[in-house]
Amino acid sequence: MMAKEISEEEMYQDLMEKIHVNNSNYMEFIDDIATQITIQRFGEDTYAPSSEVGQEHVMMFQEDAQDFYNEQYDWVETMLNRTLKVYSDEQ
Repeated sequence: MMAKEISEEEMYQDLMEKIHVNNSNYMEFIDDIATQITIQRFGEDTYAPSSEVGQEHVMMFQEDAQDFYNEQYDWVETMLNRTLKVYSDEQ
């Protein structure tokens, strides 16, 4: 059996196809990177105790850090999609 010849255009199209990964892994990867960027930016001012009654022992992002994290999460996800063509299996 002879191997099928693949044109350069077909090889390019194959490379441009989306890669879908498990949604949980996808979100965890983006979260890890966005969290590290946020911690680097805010340092020890990243976290504060929860303001919810009975949840004071739970540490959460401070408001500014949360807003920054949300922006970084979106940025990392966009870069992952555009640059590497990696998407959640739920997209």
